[in-house]
Amino acid sequence: MRLLVNALSIGSMSGEHVVYGFLRELLAEQGRGNELLILHTHTQTPPRELVELGAQLVPVSDQLKRWVFRVCWEVVKLPGLLRRHRIDRVLNVSGGITPFLSVPQVSLCMNPWCYVPIARGGWKDATKAFFQRHYYRYAFTHAEHMIYISQHLRCLYRMHNRRLLTQEAPSTIAWVGLDEAIFESASRQDDRHRKPGSILAVSAWARWKGLDTTLHALRKLIDRGTPASLTVAGPWPDQIYERQIAHLIRDLQLDDHVEVLGKVTLPQLHELYGQHQVYCLMSSCESFGIPAAEAMAFGTPVVSTQNCAIAEVCSGAGYFGPAGDAEWTTRSLEVLLNDTAQWKFFSDQAVLSAAQLRWPQVSQPLHDVLYSRNDEDPSGAASEVSAVN
Repeated sequence: MRLLVNALSIGSMSGEHVVYGFLRELLAEQGRGNELLILHTHTQTPPRELVELGAQLVPVSDQLKRWVFRVCWEVVKLPGLLRRHRIDRVLNVSGGITPFLSVPQVSLCMNPWCYVPIARGGWKDATKAFFQRHYYRYAFTHAEHMIYISQHLRCLYRMHNRRLLTQEAPSTIAWVGLDEAIFESASRQDDRHRKPGSILAVSAWARWKGLDTTLHALRKLIDRGTPASLTVAGPWPDQIYERQIAHLIRDLQLDDHVEVLGKVTLPQLHELYGQHQVYCLMSSCESFGIPAAEAMAFGTPVVSTQNCAIAEVCSGAGYFGPAGDAEWTTRSLEVLLNDTAQWKFFSDQAVLSAAQLRWPQVSQPLHDVLYSRNDEDPSGAASEVSAVN
């Protein structure tokens, strides 16, 4: 079988982590007679490791990074490309599928933002979200198979397409894996190096990430006598939000208690996971939560919200409550910063949970859908396959 992976929509480091992580395992296990081709833009070349494992690259114009051009190109030009390369099946990584293609299409769903109003900053975002929802709706009923990276994300699709549930395509949950470098760094972790009262927040920062909630909780902790500090790591794609957070830190008089690092290197990030007592992200929506999962590998308990995938992925490794609730966040952080026994319990659970997220294990459901399962049953009859128990 010749499988084309349509990777044109990848636009973030987290997207690359998910897609290339899955592809690495698919290539390692794809078996004789199968070939994998990756459709990508010229300047977003997949890692050389994938080529060494046997992937064939199909580069196209960088103009297709813009979603309007990409959608038009896929409808008009992609059918001819599939014929030229004799493609048998397409794996889309955009959460949707291209209409009217003659070959079966599997959709890898990673992006929840078109379903989250707070993630839309203006009319351009709202317009894109409108078309994305229709794009996802078509895949929901017409894909050969839907692969969701969390049950939370599958629930979002189902909730927003509830009238179409009787027509829902077969679906599978396949959690995201953690790179071996995480586990290697974590194996050298020494809890004696953790800074007392330290809270870590890692993300690509946007309005829906809830950093303002964490800052208000930090102020409450300090006022109640818990000597706490917060380290904020990660890029700031929204500069307006970055300025708002900077003003909030000053208004709450937290300048001496908050360190904003921006984007850090992987070694620095690993060091941060091991140095802090708690990882906290009070986000309104996450389709998986890679930094939270990485923190677990270091035995760092998690405080997050119950209405995103972090509560699912990190279940048993911390506290999960309502988004935007600074008082709840304060109480949860207070326990983990002061109760040694409770912290140790969640820390041990975090390590156990992270151990389930090795790539060979979590990628197996995707391999079964693309190679084993659908070779035996093209209808993809089993619709509730999961990467976890």
